Amino acid sequence: MLALGACAMLGDGRPNGIPGVFVGLIGTTMGTTAGHGGSARRTRVLLVDDEPFIVASIRRLLANEHEVTAVSSGHEALAVVEAGARFDVVLCDVRMPGMNGFELYERLLVTAPEVARQIVFFTGAAFTSDVRAFFARVENLLLEKPYDPSELRALVRKLATGKPDTPTNL
Repeated sequence: MLALGACAMLGDGRPNGIPGVFVGLIGTTMGTTAGHGGSARRTRVLLVDDEPFIVASIRRLLANEHEVTAVSSGHEALAVVEAGARFDVVLCDVRMPGMNGFELYERLLVTAPEVARQIVFFTGAAFTSDVRAFFARVENLLLEKPYDPSELRALVRKLATGKPDTPTNL
């Protein structure tokens, strides 16, 4: 069953940084077999973002092909992973209150390094000095907001199949 709604938000909805209004259709898939009739294991995606609209949009975008677990903070993501959950792909916002994406990465390097290496970060602040410094020392991928939905879908597919042949900065 698919629950749908609409949401409008003010913000930087264009690559050139000009503020605008973004109106999008959002929804969540209820149940675990939406879009799949077989018993093949679906790719497990952990989504870490504190913005409900982003979570709803990405969940809707990926739910037909992937099992998406969404949490709203770095602390929640760390707890889920430390409890033993494992994921094929981790999508994580850089800027979040409390534990940000960089801090989550550093903590996961200690407790679950294989998960830390799977993180694909996304941010609207790709050109700040702290973001540039972080990505100069790690090999993780960075998606800039706003992301292209078809590129995100394709990236998750590639990472799930073990063929991460995408550039470091999309």
